Amino acid sequence: MALRKFFGLVLVVLFGVVALSGVSVEIGISPREIGAVMDEHISNFEAQNPDIQIEWLKVPGVPGQQHSQYVTLFFGGSDKPDIIAMDIIWPGEFASRGWLAPLNEYFPEEEHAEFIENMIDAAKYEGDVYGVPLYINGLHLYYRKDLLKKYGFTPPNTWEELVEQASYIVEQEKDPNLYGYISMWGKIEGLFMNYLQFFWGKGGEFFDEEGNVVVNSKEGVEALQFMVDMIYEYNLAPESIVTYTPDDARILFQQGRAVFMVVQDFVWPILTASDSIVADKVDFMRVPYFEGYPDTNTVCLGGWLLGININSQHKEEAWKFIEYLTSHEAQLRTAAVTGNLPTRQSVYEDSRLVEQFPVANKQYKDFMVGNVRPSAQLGEKYTQVSEIMQREIQSALLRLKTPQRALDDAVSQINALLR
Repeated sequence: MALRKFFGLVLVVLFGVVALSGVSVEIGISPREIGAVMDEHISNFEAQNPDIQIEWLKVPGVPGQQHSQYVTLFFGGSDKPDIIAMDIIWPGEFASRGWLAPLNEYFPEEEHAEFIENMIDAAKYEGDVYGVPLYINGLHLYYRKDLLKKYGFTPPNTWEELVEQASYIVEQEKDPNLYGYISMWGKIEGLFMNYLQFFWGKGGEFFDEEGNVVVNSKEGVEALQFMVDMIYEYNLAPESIVTYTPDDARILFQQGRAVFMVVQDFVWPILTASDSIVADKVDFMRVPYFEGYPDTNTVCLGGWLLGININSQHKEEAWKFIEYLTSHEAQLRTAAVTGNLPTRQSVYEDSRLVEQFPVANKQYKDFMVGNVRPSAQLGEKYTQVSEIMQREIQSALLRLKTPQRALDDAVSQINALLR
């Protein structure tokens, strides 16, 4: 009798747990991305959807490590995580490999216009959409507004103006530790992003109308020659720039050792913190263009998107959580807590965003002259193409090859890869 009661109690508990648990949806996202607000989002969503439980798989903060973890899971045919947070350059690769569920039925064409257009472009592969933009970032030109004012300059619209201003300021300041320009030119993805901003600013495009890779065009070669000249001709960038990561550049700028800098927008809260010696001396603007090309989009965009694992057993429930995280209110809250800016355009019209994040609209204007890397077109080959470009760009920056030879070699290798 006592044994029957015990088993009866066990069954009640088990059925109770099943009833309470409902469907479990796992999301893979790094705490570095929106971790500061993730628990709040999960609690709010579960309160609105008591039949869905969200499990948070905390993947590594380094994108390359995240990528490796996802690739391992996908190759193994895992149905978890149901939702993955993707760097802007991954959807094309993952979709081309058959790892993502197309979202057309959940995310129809008419809703795409609610988001920043270039972010939607990055989410597409061969006409289908595989991701919803979660947040956006991009490269900006940071500058010492106190030094520009001191010498009577307005912020430069063109690279030619930047060279003129930086050269004059460095000469007048007579500080051997002051550089005219710094950025992230180490052999990393950021180097390819930097090259593209110069290439686009010359009116260049990665592919021509027939789909051929044309980085070795006149515009491409001139863009790379300009990078070389920034080091050796204009003497504005240190030779050590070829080793710099974004943080290396940020630290130098924050120490007051550079007039201009191009990196991502994560640096703004750090540069303007109360303990920063440049806090009241720094401002930012869109990345410049070259003379004669004022209509080019030069801001290389980054950001993260949410997609659904093709093997997920709970695609409908996964979509509900994606829909929640990318809603107006959730994106507003994410921006306020983490500083990661919205991809939904209506949020920039919300006065609460301006109150909580005063520079948001200024960054948004920069995003409107943004461009995305060719990851959607290259699919699973993008990472290898980027590595080829990084290697050949560096060979020119180290003066091992001329810019023409480096880019000819890059095109030859990329063509062989794409055959």
